[in-house]
Amino acid sequence: MTEPQTAPAGASRRGFLAGLGAAALTGAGVGMAAGEVVRPLLPDSDPAPAPADGQRLGMAEQPADTTAAPQPGIAGRAPAFVHVLSFDLADTVRETPEAAREGAAAALRSWTELAARLHAEGPAEVAEGAASAGLLPASLMVTVGIGGSLLRAIGAEDRSPDALADLPEFSTDELRPHWCGGDLMLQVGAEDPMVLAAAVDELVAAAAPTTAVRWSLPGFRRTAAASRDPDATPRNLMGQIDGTANPAQDHPLFDRTVTARHDDPAHAWMDGGSYLVVRRIRMLLDEWRKLDVPTRERALGRHLDTGAPLGGQRETDPVVLSARDADGQPLIPENAHVRLASPENNLGARMFRRGYSYDQGWRDGVRDAGLLFMAWQGDPATGFTPVQRSLADQGDALNRYIRHEGSALFAVPAAREGRYLGQDLIEG
Repeated sequence: MTEPQTAPAGASRRGFLAGLGAAALTGAGVGMAAGEVVRPLLPDSDPAPAPADGQRLGMAEQPADTTAAPQPGIAGRAPAFVHVLSFDLADTVRETPEAAREGAAAALRSWTELAARLHAEGPAEVAEGAASAGLLPASLMVTVGIGGSLLRAIGAEDRSPDALADLPEFSTDELRPHWCGGDLMLQVGAEDPMVLAAAVDELVAAAAPTTAVRWSLPGFRRTAAASRDPDATPRNLMGQIDGTANPAQDHPLFDRTVTARHDDPAHAWMDGGSYLVVRRIRMLLDEWRKLDVPTRERALGRHLDTGAPLGGQRETDPVVLSARDADGQPLIPENAHVRLASPENNLGARMFRRGYSYDQGWRDGVRDAGLLFMAWQGDPATGFTPVQRSLADQGDALNRYIRHEGSALFAVPAAREGRYLGQDLIEG
């Protein structure tokens, strides 16, 4: 669930990684201009972070960055709580493409208008009697996406980019249909769970006449308030520092990784947007806990305490896949997760990912908890798909301890002044 890191100078307290070495430069591969420097920065760090106490309070006081491209909720510091919801158009509006188009327009228009108010005022001001009354904005953000099935429902298959094609089947998938797909998507995040819940209630109600929730999954990561170092990369429920490999947000590689660009005028509605892959990955935590720490580290390819790659000292050290021990054996095992997910192992494939943990208690006597995996990219065919195929087909050591149970792909169009989200598609 990690890949080798790239990132910028002056990044929090983590320092500049001056030389990545030949292996890391090869991994940076696709799209890198000659002489371009790749600098280490942890994924959600600000270029000039405030003192820890200021950051903790700042996350609670901060409203959403409505200027973030393509929509709020992708770049910037990730809030501690998130809820991803998938919606289908109601049966009553799917009967004809014209009705489906009108139903989709109504939902997207409502969400665009309501999100703007939620970002500016917060749910306590938008809805009288909201559960979040008296609470700060808590970095609330709303992101809206469109599934490929919606384009089929409205008769716009000819306007569907190749990047929105259904994801292929992977050999390790154990997908549950009721946790997959969807016509529309909301990602709602906040630093406070009550603010988040109040916003979700308002958004679901706003589109209730024409949509129904298909599936949803709330997630969490450590809060800024509880963090000794708010700049530190969060851990997942396996105890792994999760997200080291993301491209730095102030580096050109970030834009090239995340932003969609299309040559076909029929697909121009997605120019400047991004594609989001969502996976529900259940962790078999009881089995994982039976392993000693060195065995877990060999499966990951990183030290659990520091996040450093095996053979390295710091989290930001480059992953050197060619490194050998005194006996000539790879320091990072051939089936280690970090090796198989590496851009060097996948022709430079990259994505910007944000993982959240989820915990649904117990299902059939077994812990139902794991990773709400979200990967943003300009095209899943050059981002998520080759990496996941490598992990599935080359025997990732983590496969024994995880189950991919849900999957979806959404187009996230760029916000455009004076237009509702997706209007260029729906009315174009």
